Amino acid sequence: MVRIRYWVYLMAFTGLLGCSADCDEAAQSALQQTPSGYAEGSWRARYLELGRETYHQACAACHQDGKDDAPIKGKPETWTNRSPLWSAVLLEHAKNGYLSMPAKGGQVDLSDKAVAAAGEYMLNETYPELPRD
Repeated sequence: MVRIRYWVYLMAFTGLLGCSADCDEAAQSALQQTPSGYAEGSWRARYLELGRETYHQACAACHQDGKDDAPIKGKPETWTNRSPLWSAVLLEHAKNGYLSMPAKGGQVDLSDKAVAAAGEYMLNETYPELPRD
């Protein structure tokens, strides 16, 4: 009986070692990065893709060239006088409008998630070195 238990443990341990080798290969392939710096197919990459699409649909008209003093995506110097609370304030302004910025970029049918993703996309493109929540 003790001998059988020994072999069961030995086989289970060997199986785990084999699994961990396969898992290492899977983990390495998952680390293939997208241009945004996140693993392809990850929730973060998909979220930023939604943000990119929403940005081009609703935000680029002003944030591409700084129309009406809008901060420009990719130019940190245009964001310097903004709130240090970044995401929280940015998302409230994007959803509800602020000064000359219309709510949801003037596209009232956009979901709050799409608007938030667009804000994250702009911040990610402007400050790629900063850690994200």
